[in-house]
Amino acid sequence: MGKKISLGTAVTLILIAIAITFSFAMVFSLRNFNSKVTSITERENMYAKFTEIDSRVRSAFGGYIDESALMDSVAKGYLSGINDPYAKYMNAEEYAAFLESSESTVAGVGITASMDSSGYMVVTKVHEGSTAASAGITANDIIIKVDDINLSSETYPQAEALLIGDAGTKVTLTVRRDSEDTEMEITRRVLVPNTVYSTFFGSFGYIRIDDFAEGTPDQFSKAAEKLISEGALALIFDVRFVKTGLISSAAEMIDKFAGSGDMLYVEYNNGEKEVLHSSNSRETDIPVVVIVNEGTAGAAEFFAAGLRDFEKAKIVGMQTIGFGSLQETYRLDDGSAIQLTVGKYYLANSESAWEGIGITPDHVVSIDYVPDFSDITLLDSTMDTQLAKAIEVASSSVVLELNEAENSSEDTSSEE
Repeated sequence: MGKKISLGTAVTLILIAIAITFSFAMVFSLRNFNSKVTSITERENMYAKFTEIDSRVRSAFGGYIDESALMDSVAKGYLSGINDPYAKYMNAEEYAAFLESSESTVAGVGITASMDSSGYMVVTKVHEGSTAASAGITANDIIIKVDDINLSSETYPQAEALLIGDAGTKVTLTVRRDSEDTEMEITRRVLVPNTVYSTFFGSFGYIRIDDFAEGTPDQFSKAAEKLISEGALALIFDVRFVKTGLISSAAEMIDKFAGSGDMLYVEYNNGEKEVLHSSNSRETDIPVVVIVNEGTAGAAEFFAAGLRDFEKAKIVGMQTIGFGSLQETYRLDDGSAIQLTVGKYYLANSESAWEGIGITPDHVVSIDYVPDFSDITLLDSTMDTQLAKAIEVASSSVVLELNEAENSSEDTSSEE
């Protein structure tokens, strides 16, 4: 049997326990208090210094002080001193322009043109799916009149501006082809910029991705399916010099090839983690190679590394830039805004980040010149060493898959 203790002893033990708990709580509270006091003191010192500078300047400076410009400069200076390379301040006008550029859509007829020596508008490109394409306009057509404006070097800017307008409105073009003039009424429509271009290099499908915009995943999916249906044995994706785009678009494109599972999560500055994108179980089974270089950043880095993270691609090229963090924009009371880094992206399978590091290719290949992507059919693999290596890696992957398929078939036959 255990020994009994007296009531007095029990009370004494309880009081000791309370005292110990109270002591730990006091130590923690004091430390917390001291850190807050230090923080408050530092802020007071900072404000005091600014006040002192402001007082000295106003008493000694003889020039005019623009108060609004001064506060903008103070805000920019503050953000430049917080050790966040992506922190940014926008005044009210800059923030309004930022919102407009982010949300605006352009409606037009869907052509790219240049002025010839006569001041006429020469069509250099007709965008796929545009109303100009539907009307039958083709490259090298000459536009001599837009609505009531006859084209000349003086009227060209005014006529060119008429090609853009509200969606659903109409513009009349007089188009000259083979010395014959045809008047066409064309409806302006919201243009979805083409960001994906595809071709073949031998037996391998090649897809150039210029940006990861909202419409890119659909264009990418159609291009990949078309190449596969036409007999591509492997696919090569080129994201060299691509620095812009949406992480969400890249995730949607990875999803077409990756198996099921989480793709990407963010670790916020407070230590919390959140899965941002996952892949479903539907995957396209074909060898894939991605070309990157020192001009590849952001969503393009995630696209390449994400495919490799699911063991769906090999990467060729040079070390990428290393932009893999999440920024948030906060509107201030006066209509200005600040942009801050709130977390870092991680590939879900390998739990690896690329912020400040970049993506290291499986095959590091340098190049001596900058490829011209304006016409991908003219890319020359004898000059483009990175493209040549991608084709070589794609070929090796196809051979490897064929050998694995033959071995699997032989194993099945022997078991029977």
